[in-house]
Amino acid sequence: MEASFKLGRIRGIQIGIHFSWLIVFGLLAYSLAAGFLPSLYRGWSAAQYWTVGALAALLLFASVLAHELGHSFVAQSKGIPVRAITLFIFGGVAQISRESQTARDEFQIAIAGPAVSLVIGATSLALWWLTRGTTDFLAAMLLYLGLANLILVGFNLIPGFPLDGGRVFRATVWAITGNLERATRIAAAVGVGIGYLFILGGIFYVFVVPITGIWLIAIGWFLQNAAEQSYRQMRIERAFAHVKVGSIMDPHPVVVRPDITLAELVERYILARNVRGVPVVEDGRLVGIITLTDLRDVRREDWDRATVRAYMTPMDKLVTLAPDSPLDQALQALAEHDIHQIPVVEGTILVGLLTRSAVIRYLQLREELPEVVRELQEPVPERERGKERGPAT
Repeated sequence: MEASFKLGRIRGIQIGIHFSWLIVFGLLAYSLAAGFLPSLYRGWSAAQYWTVGALAALLLFASVLAHELGHSFVAQSKGIPVRAITLFIFGGVAQISRESQTARDEFQIAIAGPAVSLVIGATSLALWWLTRGTTDFLAAMLLYLGLANLILVGFNLIPGFPLDGGRVFRATVWAITGNLERATRIAAAVGVGIGYLFILGGIFYVFVVPITGIWLIAIGWFLQNAAEQSYRQMRIERAFAHVKVGSIMDPHPVVVRPDITLAELVERYILARNVRGVPVVEDGRLVGIITLTDLRDVRREDWDRATVRAYMTPMDKLVTLAPDSPLDQALQALAEHDIHQIPVVEGTILVGLLTRSAVIRYLQLREELPEVVRELQEPVPERERGKERGPAT
């Protein structure tokens, strides 16, 4: 999930919020100002209720961010890059670049978030106990923050993938079976089942407490879809893990010289060859790449004079790969940098071009293969490779 608004970075992790967060923030502040706070503290002005409600909602989302940072910092300690954390309508999500290497790592990363929330919740309630009767505004925020974080812990520990509890469950099954894909399939099936239970419960509550019922249906739909998508994503990553870039790339891509004009580039190459981007080669060496994105800010009347060299992305700013790079590394680079093609080089010599469309075609062809053929391409499960390795946890 991409952030609509970027707030900054913490330890290299981009922090952002999705526009849906604004909706739930408003609803949460309203429910606190109109319901929760007046039921506990009478005699406040409307401005006081709304101020405390808004601050309490902000503190809750700060604790959700802390929850996700807990996951992220443990993942980083295991050598797993974390690209971003995005706060959205159902809480937060950390974009962790790859799967854990062992069940133990998976368990530790998964449990870190609830552990952070548990500490925040317990600490907030302890501080509320000490401040109650003295500073009502502070006590009210601490009480809500403590209760909300404990509820967050309870919800996240539901054993439905991809919730934290589902990841803990997957780590346990992974440790027992020694097979990540099987563990993910089982955990995802449980997650889908729990999602449907939420939906059924929501349908019942719609006729009793409509708002609660709608929220339960929305949460159930989210869990069911997230579980299915997480399992598909894991299968894609594992399908690519043992494939090399050199077997998918175009070994004879269209290339251009840096001294041709943009008009010639568009007419003779982009339109004539139906390509989005073209590597720029000089004296046999890759010196850059020029794409449709590079042309957007150039006026049409300047195309006859401007050269490719002036508007290309130079070599030192390019994302490149070697022919023996794993395809899952290429997939990660395409997604992380939001690009459509990656030059494949040996030193500075261009040997091919990997495009997003080529990766998609490979995945489609692989999925159309009979199951028995796909199994021949799958890596041997860790437990079946030999008994010399220790247990997964």
